Amino acid sequence: MLEEIKTLPPLPDSVVKIQELCMKSDTNIDELSMVIERDPMLSANILKSVNSPLYGMSKEISSIPKAIMLFGIAMIRGFAAASAIKKTMTIDLTPYNTNIDGLTNVSSVQSALVREWYRNVDKSMLPLLQSGAFLMELGKLAGAMNIIKSGKTQLFTAEIAQKGSSLEEIERKYLGSSSYEISASMFEHWNFESALTDALREISSPSTKNPYSQVLSVVACAVNIQGIFTDEGLNEAFELIHTFGLDKKIFADAVRTIKFAE
Repeated sequence: MLEEIKTLPPLPDSVVKIQELCMKSDTNIDELSMVIERDPMLSANILKSVNSPLYGMSKEISSIPKAIMLFGIAMIRGFAAASAIKKTMTIDLTPYNTNIDGLTNVSSVQSALVREWYRNVDKSMLPLLQSGAFLMELGKLAGAMNIIKSGKTQLFTAEIAQKGSSLEEIERKYLGSSSYEISASMFEHWNFESALTDALREISSPSTKNPYSQVLSVVACAVNIQGIFTDEGLNEAFELIHTFGLDKKIFADAVRTIKFAE
């Protein structure tokens, strides 16, 4: 997988520029808005994302500057990167028995859940958490391509369809890595900051001490391509919350809010 990731094409210039601006400590919202607005398709995709009912906005967000003010620079960067990656890569998610709309919906619910949860816990963690939640499933795009090329689509699909199967274990069997680790390697390839890639890489580690990885691990249990807010997934999420010493009630309240918004 690592060799294949090295061959991924670069992201569009607009996204590279957004990334450069986001890495600066004194990012100017007007400058960032101008970069995004030069790409009409990117602007449209970002506005479509921020106006999802999952985020509970009372009024339609019709401008990029307003979107940046409400969601923050890091989250808008996440929307932009996800949009660009989906246009850059060949997309066939047949091995995961889903399509790009299904994967995008999972990412949107994950992002909305972490936003609703951690705005009531620690807002300072939200920029990286929201960006990570929206990007963490994209490793499945590269993973699916690998499985298709290897001619093992039917075997992989059959295994993940089995009740009680562990998707990460099956990914390791066929790919040598979990899709979250693949996501981390992809964003390293595209020169994203180490705080994000480290958080993504450790989602799969049940003993991680990284607070961002812990939160994203819980979210990935509750919401994933095998099911959104299933009883089994929520039970696993609550077990992790107990293991990591997180607040169960605030998470449960966030789940109820997002369920109602779906």
